[in-house]
Amino acid sequence: MEGVVIVLLLVLAPALAALVWQARASRALAVRLAGADAARADLIRLARMTASDLRGPALSLLGHSEQAGAELRPSLVGVCRYLLDLAEALLDQTEAPATARRLREEEVQVDPLVDFVVAQVAGQLGPGRRVWRLGDELHTMALHADRRALHQVLLRVMTGAALSTSDGDWIDVSAAVVAGRWQLAVLDEGAGLPMSRTAGSGPETRGLGVGLSLARQLMQAHGGELALESTARVGTRAIVSLPMDRLLRTVAGGG
Repeated sequence: MEGVVIVLLLVLAPALAALVWQARASRALAVRLAGADAARADLIRLARMTASDLRGPALSLLGHSEQAGAELRPSLVGVCRYLLDLAEALLDQTEAPATARRLREEEVQVDPLVDFVVAQVAGQLGPGRRVWRLGDELHTMALHADRRALHQVLLRVMTGAALSTSDGDWIDVSAAVVAGRWQLAVLDEGAGLPMSRTAGSGPETRGLGVGLSLARQLMQAHGGELALESTARVGTRAIVSLPMDRLLRTVAGGG
């Protein structure tokens, strides 16, 4: 009997040793992978923070560049747009896979939100001045939506309009019900980007430089859409649309 046990041990020993080695190797690999994931997460956070930090100074410098002399202005504008493209590239490369967006829905009055975003964009541009023409109908509208999500969408759209225009150009913001949907339109008289630069949500949209992929995801979570139409030497129009059941008529003066 002892001889049988000894034979079995001799036969099974290599397999047992292999199992022990594999278990240790698996644990070591798990530790290394966990360390790599933590390092990657840190790098992604750093990259996204850097992109956010680049945007503010770049927009401010863009506003100041419009006050510079004709000889210096093109170089300054070029640097600003390069920095904004770099920020957008960092965001593109570190964006998480599309996931369902959770909405914290409430009544959102349109006019104060638009005013806040306009002030935010104007503050980032510094001396750079845009003529914002806001429709009176904005005063009478309220939406059932996620305020923070709408703020992000409008900030990206209106920053894009500011980047497409120059000092003294106008930007129209209006709202209406069109084809059974509520629509907010942002129209500028900038140079206009080619349609190929505004049709997608990947690197080709970096000329607008304001995170359009995320903005589209936020609109889709509301059952809405974000569309861009651009014509060279005419301007760009951004359309933010929502289903009619998200339009509330509870603001004083509304219909």
